[in-house]
Amino acid sequence: MKTRITLFFSSLLCSTVLMANDGVYFTSGNQLIPLIETDISIRKEILTIGLQDDGFANITVYYEFFNPGTTDKKVLMGFEADPSYNDDYEFHPDGKHPHIFDFTVEMNGEKLSYQNAVCEQGTPEGIKPIDMNKYELSETVTTVHPIGNDTLFVPFSYVYYFDATFKPGLNKICHTYKYTQSSTVATAFEIEYKLTPATRWANHQIDDFTLIIRADNTAKHFIIYEQAFNIAPWMLTEGEGKQRITTYYETPYREFALRNGAFTWHKNNYCPQNELSLTSADAIYMFNETAPFGSFYDRASIYDLFYSEERSEDSKLRKRIAHNLPYAHRGHVFKDPVLKAYFQSLWWYMPDPSYVDNQNDFTECDRKYLSY
Repeated sequence: MKTRITLFFSSLLCSTVLMANDGVYFTSGNQLIPLIETDISIRKEILTIGLQDDGFANITVYYEFFNPGTTDKKVLMGFEADPSYNDDYEFHPDGKHPHIFDFTVEMNGEKLSYQNAVCEQGTPEGIKPIDMNKYELSETVTTVHPIGNDTLFVPFSYVYYFDATFKPGLNKICHTYKYTQSSTVATAFEIEYKLTPATRWANHQIDDFTLIIRADNTAKHFIIYEQAFNIAPWMLTEGEGKQRITTYYETPYREFALRNGAFTWHKNNYCPQNELSLTSADAIYMFNETAPFGSFYDRASIYDLFYSEERSEDSKLRKRIAHNLPYAHRGHVFKDPVLKAYFQSLWWYMPDPSYVDNQNDFTECDRKYLSY
């Protein structure tokens, strides 16, 4: 249990960020109120999520909207991001999320300015900016409470919003940002992304939707809630990868192993009923005693997985396997029969005969494993 306890306490320090798709708002009396847009429709959306080894995820959202009118129409757009949990225990009154960076938005080739606000969630009147002269951060970190009243907990979000002027016909909007990938007790990384706000637009769907999960110059092993995407197939469009249906706590998930490439999901007339939940596959394997490490190795996360003082009979083999994990993730073909048998037993392992051992792109995590 020593390893798992170490993992638990280190994971408590990690943040959780919930990202959201762009919705439509109405502003009145210092409120941002979600509403249904009756004219403007979403013709196309391409959502690209880039998984990296530096602890960040890169997000690019490309839209094509259609204005059927004969005149310009101004619409207030934006998205909400939940505060971090068990992270810095700080409130950011400027409305800028502490883990969202380099936010940009362009419309029809021109860069737009945007505003930030800290807003109360879930009120009948809408999403209300919070006056932090009257509130303070609660111990829960994701709520605030009126000063002097620590029994009223008010959930809040960081909101990014901007005015978009839609000319008649087709309009293109693209925004990008990166954020610190979340993690939990059982996962090296998590990405939650709200898709359902797309139904606020006039057509109540996305006419042409594409989701792209990328792992450039890295290898990632992750799962996605299957029910949200079981109406169309996932396709490997670049690099090396495999997929299968797996079960976690009796819930079906789609499991992916991806190296230097991309998986793509496409659907016409897509009306999202569920949100995107993408997490590393650690939780599925972390209690698998037949492969207590290696099944959930991630090139960006360092785990104390080797408690040889408790299992000294195989400590030498464990260290050999640990030393070779970075090479296995890159596709090294093992000749040693013991190592070959072990890594071939791991579903994510994808041997690549063309791979030549090279430590130039090794991460801090990789070098940690090399030290065993």
